[in-house]
Amino acid sequence: MRSGHGSGDRIRALRVARAVGAIALLVVGGVHLEQYTVAHFSVIPTIGPLFLVNFIAATSLGLLLLIPIRRSTRRGRVLFDSLAALAGIGVAAGALAALLISERRSLFGFMEHGYRVEIVIAISAEAVAIVSLGVFLAIADRRAHELQAMLVTRGEAANAACTPTTSGA
Repeated sequence: MRSGHGSGDRIRALRVARAVGAIALLVVGGVHLEQYTVAHFSVIPTIGPLFLVNFIAATSLGLLLLIPIRRSTRRGRVLFDSLAALAGIGVAAGALAALLISERRSLFGFMEHGYRVEIVIAISAEAVAIVSLGVFLAIADRRAHELQAMLVTRGEAANAACTPTTSGA
């Protein structure tokens, strides 16, 4: 039985965490678009444009994170995906914080009342995005360290092969 700590297992875990986070961000974006258009948040000063920005950011990051990872994940790709995941966490956490603030006090002249279905979906999707993308970042950090160690090991091996040895004469 495998220990679950192999490189292939980590790549699979990266893919799953990214996909779950990406889908959660797409849901966050979809809820904000629905509220902007159908629920007419577009007419609310400041809040309306922020809902539109949230839709654009969450959807863009969600789609970006759905780009497949190849088995030979390179360090540059891990860094790029990590930055996208970090931005996704920021979008989800920002939306969640704004919602929680607007339930207690006025936020830009707007106050939310009650837990409609859309709010429950948004809170759930934002929480899933934060957790899954956080897991992705933790795994990606470990993967980046593994790739760095492989590069160092290869570099040391190449240097050892090129360095002449002296025999006792």
